Amino acid sequence: MSSNSWKKIILGIIFLIFSLFYVFVFFRNTAITDTMIFNIAHIKSLEDISTPINFDYWNHSGSLLNLYSPWLTILPGALFLSQNLLAGFLLFMVVITYLTSLSAYYYMKKFSHNTFEALLFSAFYTFSLNRFFLVYQEQRLENYLVLIFLPMVYFGIYQIFSLHSKKWLTFALGLSLIIWTSPIVSLGVLLTILPMPIILFFNRQTHSVEYFKKWFLQILKSGLLTGVLTVGFWGVMLEDQVTKKLIQADYAKFNFIKWFNGMHLQLANQYLLLAIAILFVLLLLFIFWTGTFSYKIIILELIPLTYLLLFGINIKGINLSRLNLSFQMIFSLFVIVVGIRVILMLFQESPVILRLLILLVAILGLGYGNFLQAKDLQTTSPMNLHEKIDYKKYVVNYHDQAATTNNQFLIDGQSQEIQFFTKKNEYWVQYYNPKAVTMDIPVQNYAGINVTINNEKVRVKNSKRGTVQIRTQPNRNIIEIHSSYTPLGILMLAINLVGIIILIYVWVRQKRSPSKKIMVDS
Repeated sequence: MSSNSWKKIILGIIFLIFSLFYVFVFFRNTAITDTMIFNIAHIKSLEDISTPINFDYWNHSGSLLNLYSPWLTILPGALFLSQNLLAGFLLFMVVITYLTSLSAYYYMKKFSHNTFEALLFSAFYTFSLNRFFLVYQEQRLENYLVLIFLPMVYFGIYQIFSLHSKKWLTFALGLSLIIWTSPIVSLGVLLTILPMPIILFFNRQTHSVEYFKKWFLQILKSGLLTGVLTVGFWGVMLEDQVTKKLIQADYAKFNFIKWFNGMHLQLANQYLLLAIAILFVLLLLFIFWTGTFSYKIIILELIPLTYLLLFGINIKGINLSRLNLSFQMIFSLFVIVVGIRVILMLFQESPVILRLLILLVAILGLGYGNFLQAKDLQTTSPMNLHEKIDYKKYVVNYHDQAATTNNQFLIDGQSQEIQFFTKKNEYWVQYYNPKAVTMDIPVQNYAGINVTINNEKVRVKNSKRGTVQIRTQPNRNIIEIHSSYTPLGILMLAINLVGIIILIYVWVRQKRSPSKKIMVDS
């Protein structure tokens, strides 16, 4: 076996140890929360992805959660939940943590060509305070799943600015995966990329028409392919938004100043932290002065990100609170990249044995730090793998106008108990009344809903509750509600499929052709 193969095996074992330790600590110190139940319900509700609705879940109210919350990267979790739900979910978390460590190492290695730097980055990124917050406290699956793709997308944009002629595909695929995981994070990523061309103008290596022509062409190709690869999500979502407004839950901005004041540090420790902060700023200035242009861009990006994290964005009439979490993720990534560069500067002339010792101390210290933080959150009722979870009736109000109806049918405006049955994207009601009545069914009404009574299609109205309202027939009624994508939605999904075919074709073609590059001071 070659030395390269042994290296890959050893790295794989290291990342697996990271992942098993991380999830074991999570299992021992956290309880089954509503958010965790939501994560499990979200994965399970994807058993049928042929339509955006699964009536078996979300209290049977026809929630559009799977339409608004991208499922492409969450869907693989269903493979782990076929038996024990909690054990399967924890195993899925192991896979996510492993891929996060691997992605951080792989793309940093591609960026720096330094194994030591890549391993340090992987350890700091996996055990970061930001990731701890997302996994242990925030707990929304897509928010820490998206961390797998952040290094990929920023490495992709670095390649575009370096004009690797066949590497624009990395950025397109990375951004597509982020959109399919957490679209609000993709918006945060795009907002950090927009100033980069302006900053790049100050690099004398880029002062040529040839450079900007090739750069613009790669950006254009990336943007077009990303749009086609994700139209199956954002296109279908926008189609529904034309007729109704999605109510998103606000995100409470983390108050860093209040958090720091709450630590009640002694005066000596405050001075020590101030000294460390001043030293770090001086090192940043040194990196900015002597480092490559890529690090200059990252350091400049940290200035507005710091402001946004402390004070947020306030635009009258527009709710941008959910961008705070995106900026927090990106800020953490940039700080770790620069922090690792500081460590390398301090120990660049040190022998290999000292570097290995630094790496070992960093990994053990970060792991122990996560362990201590988890112990502070330790619950009085830790997880039990045999605990029963009622995940089918979990309700998400901001994705479902019918969520508050609690399965209450209204007959001519009066509440009445009526039996109903569901199976994936189908909903059945058997109802008998000698006269015709107006029936308000507790199922959210949207463009893809079709209703038949006794196998005859009927007109559907939108009730005051935002639910399906129909006029029954005298005597016996067998009512069937069927959910499907609209013709426009099917067209957009077909375009998305074409985008996947184009992606495969371009990738194969690029593998067969040599790479060209215009060198810049990256």
